[in-house]
Amino acid sequence: MQLPPHFQQVFSGEQIDEAVKRMGRAISVWAEEVWQSSHTEILTIPVLRGAIFFYADLVRAITRSVEIAPTRTWAYEDNAVQRSDLRMHLDEVPAAGRAVLIVDDICDTGRTLEKLSQGLKAAGAREVRSAVMVRRILDTQTFKPDWQGFEYPGAEWLVGYGMDDNNQFRNLHQICAIRQVG
Repeated sequence: MQLPPHFQQVFSGEQIDEAVKRMGRAISVWAEEVWQSSHTEILTIPVLRGAIFFYADLVRAITRSVEIAPTRTWAYEDNAVQRSDLRMHLDEVPAAGRAVLIVDDICDTGRTLEKLSQGLKAAGAREVRSAVMVRRILDTQTFKPDWQGFEYPGAEWLVGYGMDDNNQFRNLHQICAIRQVG
């Protein structure tokens, strides 16, 4: 696929594959512990749409069976107070009494993962953990995922492996930073 000239690769497909395998091994240990203590599989929740590629690769790298319950989050602007609130769709997620793994593509401030974790705990999950492909290093971060593929210190917009640029380039098997042109 031809990339725009202002896309600069920061993580290759090979680096992504290795990070997924590493996380899959670590999560497999936890999944086995959950099975041994409760005789239940972990409930895995991909945050749609961004996590879909990472999620598919990650759950195939986990050595125990997992249950799948996709969810979607979105932010909206409340014109009355000019603030953005996070909305979650957790109605059909069978979290009560379960060990849950949230999977997302990127953790910037951590707000999405934090709110999802709180919502799942309120729904009765006994344990909630999270995995992301990229954790951006920010001073304003409120939540740190349990597993991460990479840390990224820059402020540039990232694209590829589920992350998009105006709904394009999600299907890249690499992660690129969009550099300013000019």
